[in-house]
Amino acid sequence: MANLTRIKILNTGVTTAAPSNIATGELAYSWVAGTQANNGDRLYIGTGTESGGVASAVSLIGGKYFTQMLDHVHGTATASSAAILDANKHLSDVAIGSLQLGSSGGSGQAVTSISTSTTLAGAANTQLVTALAAKTYIDAQVTAQDLDITGDSGSGSIDLDSEVLDFNGLTGITTSVSSNTVNIDLDDTAVTPASYGSQTQIPTFTVDQQGRLTAAGVVAVATALTVDGDSGTGDVDLLTDDLRIIGTANEVDTVSSKSGTDVTLQVGLPSNVTVANNLTVTNTLAVNGNVTLGNATSDTVVIAGNLTVNGTQTSVNSTEVTLDDPTMMLGDNTSSADGLDRGIAFKWHNGSAVKTGFFGFDIQTQRLVFTNDEDLSGGDNASSPWHDAQFGGAYLGNVQVGITGDNEIDTTSGNLTIDSAGGTTTIDDALTVTGVVELTNGSGLRVEEGGTGKRSITANAVLVGAGTSAPTEKISSAAGNVLQGAANGTVSWSNIIDGGTY
Repeated sequence: MANLTRIKILNTGVTTAAPSNIATGELAYSWVAGTQANNGDRLYIGTGTESGGVASAVSLIGGKYFTQMLDHVHGTATASSAAILDANKHLSDVAIGSLQLGSSGGSGQAVTSISTSTTLAGAANTQLVTALAAKTYIDAQVTAQDLDITGDSGSGSIDLDSEVLDFNGLTGITTSVSSNTVNIDLDDTAVTPASYGSQTQIPTFTVDQQGRLTAAGVVAVATALTVDGDSGTGDVDLLTDDLRIIGTANEVDTVSSKSGTDVTLQVGLPSNVTVANNLTVTNTLAVNGNVTLGNATSDTVVIAGNLTVNGTQTSVNSTEVTLDDPTMMLGDNTSSADGLDRGIAFKWHNGSAVKTGFFGFDIQTQRLVFTNDEDLSGGDNASSPWHDAQFGGAYLGNVQVGITGDNEIDTTSGNLTIDSAGGTTTIDDALTVTGVVELTNGSGLRVEEGGTGKRSITANAVLVGAGTSAPTEKISSAAGNVLQGAANGTVSWSNIIDGGTY
């Protein structure tokens, strides 16, 4: 690193604005005596995107003007300075608008003490009262108060300090008090229904303004249920009888259950049904659960119409599959981008383990790919690295590989261009050229063609361009030097980095 680094310095009399010509990340300092109104004794840095070598914004990050505000005794409030607490987290004075915490230093209301008097004796504007003192004073005032009460008839008052408020229930009403809660309940009254033929009479009541029950009449409720079936009817006494749904063995199963006030009845076929003769279904046949067609490998299943399989996986466990269709369509229901590959996955054994291979269309690169060991457990999306494919020869556009002759690459038309994305083509073996080697800019590596024009360079030297001539060497004479350019373009070593002035 350099022995001395300087930054830009404000040495003019203009202090009303921050510097406007520093680059992003560049520092500048103003040594003019700093005040609140000017920009003196401040350190700046350029920020934001540069335009024409100048930062789009300048930020104020420090300087003597700010640090000297902290140069005073801890815990002592100092005018025009920052607040620094002492070791006990104390500060001598704090003035906030119209409030002054302390004995002096502000023009607002001064608060010099905290009062704990429960009678608020000697209260003054310079005191703050504690919560306990305020509560004791307020409680004393509340105990001297009465609670006035009134009803539909009559009124009264309760001395909150000496009397008790009584909640008295009348006939049919019971009251109780728990903690700060008053409970008012109607008394329970047993009612016995009167029988009336196949009905039951239930009395009805009214409640007057005093909460008393008065019989008003009776309501008749039916107690018989008539059940009609495909053959025969019957009555069920809801008070004494049970309603039973009975299924016929091997024909109908019945299941009933009750949850709360809901009763559920299920009627269906038994668990196992055997059809000995032919079964014809003229409408849609819906089967919920597994379906097995045939009970031996020699059985033949023929589907005369179209076959649609809606599911997540279709398995064919046969040794041979024959298709008359010359084209197989994969992903036929594709309607939007799903990020999944299209192709064929296959299982094979490498002598020690079962592997999964894949060849098909890679959705990311949109190329035909092949891999002999792929993990498709996370979905139908193969990934690189891809593996080798072997052919006797290949036509790749106008390029032929192994077509004209073994080990030969040529074109059917036009020139053959080798162009690497990195800009460099590496040949590991000896290069034999039977034709002419031509450099596009001439026949030699001269300076104007990318060469140096020098056969050797001094150790640790830096080359400095000299136009079309061979570059000159620059060698540092001291540790920490940096190579710098002057205004006239001259390049030399220096141990000072000078930011200049603005």
